[in-house]
Amino acid sequence: MTALANPVITRRARFRLARTPHKIVLTTHVLTSVGWFGVALTVAFGGVAAATTNDSRLAHAVYQMIEMVPWLSIPLGLLAVASGTLLGLGTKWGLVRHWWVVAKIAIAVAVIVTDAVLIRRVAHDAAVNGNPIYGPIIAHVVVLAIATVLSVFKPRGRVNARSRSRPRG
Repeated sequence: MTALANPVITRRARFRLARTPHKIVLTTHVLTSVGWFGVALTVAFGGVAAATTNDSRLAHAVYQMIEMVPWLSIPLGLLAVASGTLLGLGTKWGLVRHWWVVAKIAIAVAVIVTDAVLIRRVAHDAAVNGNPIYGPIIAHVVVLAIATVLSVFKPRGRVNARSRSRPRG
C-alpha cells in the first residue's frame, strides 16, 4: 500500500486538546467572549443614554466612563482571541481552515483596534463637546453579535476549498 492510498500515513500529527483542557479553554472562551459582548452592550446603552438625556452632568459622567472602557474591553478581547486561537489549534475546526473562523478573527482584530485607537478619543470628544458617539459603540455590539452567530451556526465553507471530484476524461 502506498502512502497516498493510506490517509493515516499522509496526515501530519496535529495538536489536540484533551477533554478536560478543552472544556477549560472552551469555558474561558465563552466567558471572555460573553463578557466582551456585555461590555460592548453596556457601552452602547450608556452612549445612547448619554446622547438622549437632558442631564448634562450625567452625560458627561457616562462619556468619561466610556473613556475608561478600553482598559477592560481590550484585555477581555485579547483573552477571547487567545482562548479562541487555542481552541482553533486544538480542535477539528483549525485556526484558518474555515471562513467563519477567519471572519471571527477579523472581527476581533477590528474591535480591539477600534477600542485602542478610536473609542477613548471619541468618548473624550463627546464628554467635552457633547457630540454623540453612536457609530463605533453600536458597531461593536453588532459585529460581536455576528461573531456569536458564526460560532453557533458555523456556516460551511473552507478557506482552501479544493474540488473533491476529479474531472472525467
